[in-house]
Amino acid sequence: MIGRRWAEQFRLSAGLATESVRANPARSGLAITGIVIGIVTVVLVSTVLANVRNQIAILFRELGTDNVFAYHLTGDPSSPPSQDEANRLPLEREFADVIAREAPSISQVAVQIRVPTISNGQPLSARSGSNVSDNVLPEGVSANYFDVVGAEFAYGRPITELEDRAGARVAVLGSSLSEALFGSQAGATALGRTILFGGESYTVVGVVAPRRGGFFGENRQDSAMSISAGAVVRRFPEAENVLLYMRSEPGQLEQAQVDAQAVLRRLRQLSVEEDDDFTLSTSEQIIGTFDQVGAGIAAATVGLAAVSLLIGGIGIANVMVIAVTERTREIGVRLAVGARRAEVQRQFLIESALLSLAGGVAGLTVAAGLTALLTLFVPGFLPVLPAWAVAFGLVSSCLTGILAGYLPARRAAALDPVEALRHA
Repeated sequence: MIGRRWAEQFRLSAGLATESVRANPARSGLAITGIVIGIVTVVLVSTVLANVRNQIAILFRELGTDNVFAYHLTGDPSSPPSQDEANRLPLEREFADVIAREAPSISQVAVQIRVPTISNGQPLSARSGSNVSDNVLPEGVSANYFDVVGAEFAYGRPITELEDRAGARVAVLGSSLSEALFGSQAGATALGRTILFGGESYTVVGVVAPRRGGFFGENRQDSAMSISAGAVVRRFPEAENVLLYMRSEPGQLEQAQVDAQAVLRRLRQLSVEEDDDFTLSTSEQIIGTFDQVGAGIAAATVGLAAVSLLIGGIGIANVMVIAVTERTREIGVRLAVGARRAEVQRQFLIESALLSLAGGVAGLTVAAGLTALLTLFVPGFLPVLPAWAVAFGLVSSCLTGILAGYLPARRAAALDPVEALRHA
């Protein structure tokens, strides 16, 4: 019986709410604008963060979940150093052999040398025939680099130990760079071709398959031109930024970090009192750091959304005050024929909640449309709204409506039936 009464009350309130929106679409639309803006903000930002987080997770896990990364700075190697770290000396290429020899928990150590994209004041570009690419990420790598990071080759082979020691002018290209220089249909025909880079010609010996993950669907390694570390030392002596990729023995990732830290501290001649002047990290640690940043952004977004929801709540409260005033006589009739005050109050609360919920649904719809639109411009972007964001949108909009409608509903329930019936 109670369930039937609630269902009837809900049906009646839903009908009244619908009629109110139809009768005053502009007023209702303005009232829920704040709700719509708040929900769109939260859902859209959370969707972008979820996509970026997923791509970054794929990117770093592809570099090896058993690997420890060492760099003399904190953060992205492509970013300038902070003021506190500007005087740190880069790691040395020779450290790789020492770590591999002295750290029992580490099986292999690969070297990557970041080559500046500007040399002698001019940006470096790669040329093959009439095709030129300025979007090139030059790097020197050891012969075992591609094995340690788990890179898959579409064509050809990696650089050999002999080529590395001799500083041979050979190159392995990322998929995007290969396409820019030789065309999307070039395929294996890129092998054996020469590229002019930094005033020297390099022979292409391999093309890496498209890498997974990245930032907004773009993986910088797809634009990489990998030449031997020996060639970089000979041709680009100004290239000093060395990254070490250390593959741990199975099940010894944490011990590998401990061993690598001990060896690097000795090589860097640090005393017991001195802090590390280098950074060790793993894929999961880097992903965890991004999650912390993402959580901060999400919290700030929710805060901004709360302001919008507050503005929307004020608008809905105004609409409900006007609704109570316009339907004072109707309320008096209901009370006169036996309706309980609690039922009248519940009617207006449900009406307010439904009006606000309509704003929440509209916000989710707009966010879904904008997310779908992003897929046209951002490769790899998935138009999937996070479940928590959808739940937040629906629950928060409904609660906003209930809170905003409480005082108007209480005022409606408190009306004197006699005085209400006299209302014109």
